[in-house]
Amino acid sequence: MTGWAMAGIAWCLCANAAEAMPSGEDGKRVAEANAAIHDLEIERASAALNGLVERHPEDADVLDAAAMVEFHRGNYPLALTRIRAANRADTSPVTRSHRADLIQLFENTVLATERLVEFQSDDGRYRVKVSAGRDEVLVPYALEALARADEEVSAVLGYRHPGPIRLEVYDSPAVLAQVSTLSEEEIERTGTIALCKWDRLMITSPRALVRGYPWMDTIGHEFVHLNLARATRDHAPVWLQEGVAKYLEVRWRRVKALRLDPAAEALLHDGITNDKLIPFDRLHPSIARLPSQEDAALAFAQVATFIAHLVETHGEGALRTVVHEVHDGRDARDAIARATDSSWPEAEGAWKKAIAKRPVPTAAAPRHIALRFKRGEGVVDETTDVAEAKARKHMRLGDLLWGHGRAKGASAEYSRAQKAAPDDPIIASRLARATLEAGDGADKAVAALLPLRDRYPQHAPLRALLGAAFLAQGNHVEARHELLEAIWLNPFDPAPHCGLASVAATDLEKTRESADCASLR
Repeated sequence: MTGWAMAGIAWCLCANAAEAMPSGEDGKRVAEANAAIHDLEIERASAALNGLVERHPEDADVLDAAAMVEFHRGNYPLALTRIRAANRADTSPVTRSHRADLIQLFENTVLATERLVEFQSDDGRYRVKVSAGRDEVLVPYALEALARADEEVSAVLGYRHPGPIRLEVYDSPAVLAQVSTLSEEEIERTGTIALCKWDRLMITSPRALVRGYPWMDTIGHEFVHLNLARATRDHAPVWLQEGVAKYLEVRWRRVKALRLDPAAEALLHDGITNDKLIPFDRLHPSIARLPSQEDAALAFAQVATFIAHLVETHGEGALRTVVHEVHDGRDARDAIARATDSSWPEAEGAWKKAIAKRPVPTAAAPRHIALRFKRGEGVVDETTDVAEAKARKHMRLGDLLWGHGRAKGASAEYSRAQKAAPDDPIIASRLARATLEAGDGADKAVAALLPLRDRYPQHAPLRALLGAAFLAQGNHVEARHELLEAIWLNPFDPAPHCGLASVAATDLEKTRESADCASLR
């Protein structure tokens, strides 16, 4: 799950008591720069400030604006230097107090990024920063997702970010909290593992989670935020931002239809049936402020289906119209009404009628398996995520046998666990792993996993083992699909890379996957 975080920190520090307040034309240029920063027109702000720091090196207004421009550009040490200089130049205790939060944010960002290693696309348009070492495996995939999202999303929204497009990958939710306005508790409570703010994409490494997460789609999601924030001058409300981002997050895959997983579909059905939908205004200032991961999942399902309904009934041109009108200062609800030739209540009512007509889930809703963040480097006990007590008992026995190298015995215990909890993807994955290791046949592994694939599409072990089972069957097309999906969820498991190397579509892919297979073992 991702989130678009509003600033939460006032960056415009007006009426400070600097020693050399710029006057005349220079003062107008500072005001223009501040307005441009507010509208995320960073290039215009930079042009307005050209030469002013040199002419007014001790003016807090100039230094504040210059610091914010450099922060948006990713020049964090220079931004910190300038905002500290602004604080020294400012004699007002009020503005110095207001500036303290920004100074802390800048300091945290410098500390969080100074050890990251930057990689660029050949043309320099896409820039990815990761921790040196294992996280470098993310880079080629991230660059690919960014390039595809750039092509596809820009066409839909009618806006292309001027670049460079910057992605930063952090080691943990604690670091994400440090460089954002969210607390670590809020991040873990709602599963917010990525943000877009200050003209950059920020994600948590999938290495920080027990089973990874859809990190490639998350890059797609945050890229939409980046483009939409620029295209609307950062005036789009949270519900519009998140709706468009969720609707278009898989467009980098060149998939056009909205895809809700069965758990989200069940939450949406329950919400419309039992009057539990979350009012759009409650999403402000961020979905990350909602009480739980389930509330956040429902919110994403609501706003995504709202945008999907808009596009399905009025075309992508209507979405571009909304974006352009919000850019020009129109309220988002009024922009929706104009694009649909109706009123906001009519547009909202039509969406509610549409989701009420969505197919009723025929099977019991899949369990919501929350994202789990790692605590240390030890082995994680996944039995706590298994709801059925009898299944947990047999799973623990299976894990003990597996740990002692007794794959057949483990397979037998996992089979008993699966009989007690046939819809549990954790147990099914354990059973498939033991079955493949014991040489009991790939067909048995496929039979255990395939019925759960569409119910738990974001369960990385399931996708990885299904890919391995298809590979053992000789079904290379399905194997390649599943192995890629597994990597797009948890790229730190070497097995999918090893398997993909054997069925690679190109020599470049074979070389890359072989190298990842070797380095991750």
